[in-house]
Amino acid sequence: MADASPARRVLFMIGIAMVAAVPAFLMGTGPQQTDASWVVTKTAAVTATAVNPAPPTALTCGAGSGLLSGSVPFTWSAPPGTAPSGYTLKWTGAATGSVTSATTSTNVPSPALGTTTVSVYADYGNWESAAGIQTRSIFGVIIVGWTCT
Repeated sequence: MADASPARRVLFMIGIAMVAAVPAFLMGTGPQQTDASWVVTKTAAVTATAVNPAPPTALTCGAGSGLLSGSVPFTWSAPPGTAPSGYTLKWTGAATGSVTSATTSTNVPSPALGTTTVSVYADYGNWESAAGIQTRSIFGVIIVGWTCT
């Protein structure tokens, strides 16, 4: 190889280097197996509670009669089960309106004339129960006052 050109010598040396590298490449080790693993667990839960809003019971007039300038007191019993957040008394007839109460008693304005029917509802946040089975009537009599039955 004494008369070979320098370019041929370089190519010859590259060829020998490649031939020597191929067995090392083929005999090299591949990826190593490991025992590492990952488990990602995500859990979501929702709990919903249904409330059957029971109406209050035992609606009564706190007095049997009074003056027109006064108000009519009412009391009732809390419904069984889940405690309500409050109560609403609604009245219709000769007078119409409503009032809310945090306790089991409140007053309704006395009607000037005619009959007004009062009902009580239990409030559960934005929900309202059906009206209590019992209603009470207030009868306003001109000049005299009111009576509650």
